Amino acid sequence: MDSLQLITVNEDEHAIVIHLKSITSACGCPNCQIVSTNYHGTHRRTVQDLPILGKNVQLKITTHEYRCLNSACFVSTF
Repeated sequence: MDSLQLITVNEDEHAIVIHLKSITSACGCPNCQIVSTNYHGTHRRTVQDLPILGKNVQLKITTHEYRCLNSACFVSTF
């Protein structure tokens, strides 16, 4: 995926944890579709994936949050 960078993969006897980071510099508002480069902050998400070789797999993703530039849009950040 072009918008994520692999940071680390940690594995122990029970789990595999994959750390990813967003490398985007702009994103379209999900409501009005206007592209924003107005960076607001970061958000950390944990996603449970399907097991691999009987081990629990988690994706820990650090994503960017942007402000919508459209003053008529009801979405302030996304």
